[in-house]
Amino acid sequence: MSCPVFAHSPYMNHTAAFDYVFYDSILSSKNHHLHYPGFFAKSTGTDFETRLSLSEKASLSSPYPLYYKERSSIIFHPQQKRINYRRASIIGLVNAGATFFGFKQAIACWGKSNSGFHFKDDWKGDNLTQTDELSHFMWGYKMTQFFLRAYDWVGLSSKTSQALSISQSALLLTLVEYPIDAYNPKQGFGVSDLIFDYMGIGLACVKENKSWLEDFDVKISWKRNIFLANQPMFAQTYEEFGNFVYWLTYRTKLFLPQKIFCFGVGYSVTHDGQEPKRQFFGGIGLSLPDFASLFGRKFEERVKFLGIFYPNLCLEF
Repeated sequence: MSCPVFAHSPYMNHTAAFDYVFYDSILSSKNHHLHYPGFFAKSTGTDFETRLSLSEKASLSSPYPLYYKERSSIIFHPQQKRINYRRASIIGLVNAGATFFGFKQAIACWGKSNSGFHFKDDWKGDNLTQTDELSHFMWGYKMTQFFLRAYDWVGLSSKTSQALSISQSALLLTLVEYPIDAYNPKQGFGVSDLIFDYMGIGLACVKENKSWLEDFDVKISWKRNIFLANQPMFAQTYEEFGNFVYWLTYRTKLFLPQKIFCFGVGYSVTHDGQEPKRQFFGGIGLSLPDFASLFGRKFEERVKFLGIFYPNLCLEF
């Protein structure tokens, strides 16, 4: 049962007036209707349609007993995404190029995988006090977010984008552990690394579906600029691992009209002595995409990838 809503047409003549009758009904495959995608901007469901009936109001002298005589019916479907194949081709090429470059860099950094299968103790045995696990977490988290935005840009549905993003991120990061690390004489299969990979993927998926997590994020900063220091893509030495600070941030307005600032709690490690020393930080910094929104929505969308970075002022606890 549907409840109609009437709206008067501005066009009238001497004999009849037209009213528009809006009501919702279940989609029927037997009906053939005209489609007007986007007519109702707030329509998001896929199981319902909105029908516009053009009815003629009978004049007082009309012989018809019914108040309305239906003349025609137009169905307005909720706007549905369409795949942009040009964009899909671009994403496919970027995926292929980035995958090739990433694995090539991994081999250049850690050597070839030409030994027998073996495990490694990443949690305590690498002398990095879990900064390696956090780097894996960041890769899983940000890689999944990148794929989500990419497939959304292509025009895929939300469910399809999430399924592809999770699957692709999990596949790539699993391949890093097995067979690349598992058969590398200097590495080994890291169980904790893979767990943190999947945890990052999971957080990206949960954050995508839970609005209360919108202002929370995970970011990184450096103690020394990696570009000036010519640091490689993948950290290899204690000094390079210790250069990263991993932040849990919360975005806030801070008495401003827009949320451009973030409070953060950071974690890192230093190897100044013989034993690694844990470091904890508190800071306030910028959310770069939100700061970019001050210069326009389009500019913000173009610099979304900068959301991983956290320029900040901080103090060590």
